[in-house]
Amino acid sequence: MIQMSRAQVVAQINECEKRGEFDKHIDPVDYSMVIPVDENYHFIKKGFIEKTKYFFENTFIVRPYTFYLNKIKFKTRINGKVNIRGIKAAVVTCNHVNKFDCLVVKGAIGQKLYVTAAPFNNMKGFLGEMMRAGKMIPLSESFSGMKKFNQAIDTLLNKNKFVLFYPEQAMWWYYKKPRPNKNGAFHYAVKNNVPVIPSFITFVETGKTGEEGFSQKQFILNFGKPIYIKPELTARENIEYLKNANFQAWKEIYETFYSKKLEYAFEKLKKKTTI
Repeated sequence: MIQMSRAQVVAQINECEKRGEFDKHIDPVDYSMVIPVDENYHFIKKGFIEKTKYFFENTFIVRPYTFYLNKIKFKTRINGKVNIRGIKAAVVTCNHVNKFDCLVVKGAIGQKLYVTAAPFNNMKGFLGEMMRAGKMIPLSESFSGMKKFNQAIDTLLNKNKFVLFYPEQAMWWYYKKPRPNKNGAFHYAVKNNVPVIPSFITFVETGKTGEEGFSQKQFILNFGKPIYIKPELTARENIEYLKNANFQAWKEIYETFYSKKLEYAFEKLKKKTTI
């Protein structure tokens, strides 16, 4: 597996932004550690032994680590938590800026949150085991596997759970700006007639030095108001509506928090070439 420093990752992210390629995965993946996700994967845990094992792993490892991550490492602060009160089931969206940012959202919402993930996150070893214990729902690259994935999402939403999606698709390490959204998350919201809760992570500089000389940042998790489907629209129109409304909510959070207008590098380059 090719190793990349954080400086190389950031440089790649900047180059992708200049090209307007916002869904490219940057961090290297060790595919030798990946367990394929097929129709035999237990998207929802089954049986007494399996449920008991994951209950204890979640209770005594995942939950304490979630607490440590939010209280000690990220020093997470939450804005707008009132926006999730009283909602029984929902599709939750979040910008993807850290491999553990799902635990930032889980720390705010609690144990009713399930987390969708790319297939390569279903790994061998301790980390993969903890991700499964933490209620990861990985996508599948097979038709039969995706059929089971779809059934699992429908079941969870019908059981009044929250399901986290990353509509930007790829994780960009500590990237501040909202990126264009894919349709997937909003398809499931429309299909199951549940609201979308937009959440967006922003950062505050701590003044301390962290990983590979980069500055440490405090995480601020911002919840926007829930977005409901419009009964007068078709399913396709509602998917487009939810996607656009979610991005707009993110954009407003970004512009309000950082006190700056959202503008991408490729837009700036276009302006320069037209002058």
